Amino acid sequence: MLSNTHFYHRIVRKMVVSFGTIFNNIRLVRYNKAGTQEIERIIVPLQYAQKEKFYARITQDPELTKEVQMTLPRMSFELTAINYDPLRKRNLYAESYSPESGQTIKAIRAVPYDFNFELNIYVRNVEDGTQIVEQILPYFNPDLNLSLDIIGLSDQKIDVPFILQSVNYNVDDVGSPDNLRMLTWTLSFTVKGYMYGPIASVDVIRKVTANTYAMVTTPEDQRVVYFANTGGQGTFRSGELVYEGRTITSANATAYVDAWDSEALVLYVSDQKGILKDGRFLTGALSNASYNISSFGTNDYQLTKLQVTPDPTTANANTAFGFDEILQEAPNITWVK
Repeated sequence: MLSNTHFYHRIVRKMVVSFGTIFNNIRLVRYNKAGTQEIERIIVPLQYAQKEKFYARITQDPELTKEVQMTLPRMSFELTAINYDPLRKRNLYAESYSPESGQTIKAIRAVPYDFNFELNIYVRNVEDGTQIVEQILPYFNPDLNLSLDIIGLSDQKIDVPFILQSVNYNVDDVGSPDNLRMLTWTLSFTVKGYMYGPIASVDVIRKVTANTYAMVTTPEDQRVVYFANTGGQGTFRSGELVYEGRTITSANATAYVDAWDSEALVLYVSDQKGILKDGRFLTGALSNASYNISSFGTNDYQLTKLQVTPDPTTANANTAFGFDEILQEAPNITWVK
């Protein structure tokens, strides 16, 4: 119903892995009482787990099989929510493009979503907790940007902000005298990511031609003259006077040439005086070209023709390239039949 094309970009998995990678190399250093000599260095273990279950694992032993308590410090993190972000909403038709071949490109549409994470730090003493937190907080101001390849296209990497929202501290020393105190730091984060739909292949546009016309609405403003393919000769000149009749002085009608299509035998004229009639010859005052009028058209008169092509012509979407433009204005337009 939603889509006939199956797709799975593993975006949620990649967000979880990216978040965990940020904190998988935190080191804890312990010193002597004077604080002058390093006596121990620990890489703090990191696991993906819910806070409640991880807390229970640390504090309880229902099977009575543990010979020692779980070693602290430790860290755990989890994805807590995924929410749509209306503040980053894009136009429904806005797409990104990635090269696929010389004739096609990949069209990608992204929808903004916020991924909420929690990072939990479990320690036995205050000094350990503050040392770990102090290694994290300076990198978030309040965000840390990572460039991620979310959908497997190297030219579609996006900068994803990992925003630190809050830092909370809790001390758990409730229980029997044999229980040791545990301190928990909880850091909340929001990751400004995107969800992507199916990737579609579309044809590459290699040339764009735009034509501008002036509307012709009445027979008196006719601009297009069609000639019969018999009994005509010569080439009309742009801007010359053409007349219908034996001589200019005795002409029944006159006009000025805007453009001449010798292949289609079509003449574009303006500033017409008098009424042109079919079956009569139209003659150029300078070129002496003369053709038999077959009919008149009511086509709009073309003012400009703009043709745009990428430079180089092999350019792909989302890469740096320029444009070559060819602009032609009436009457020197290469007419397209």
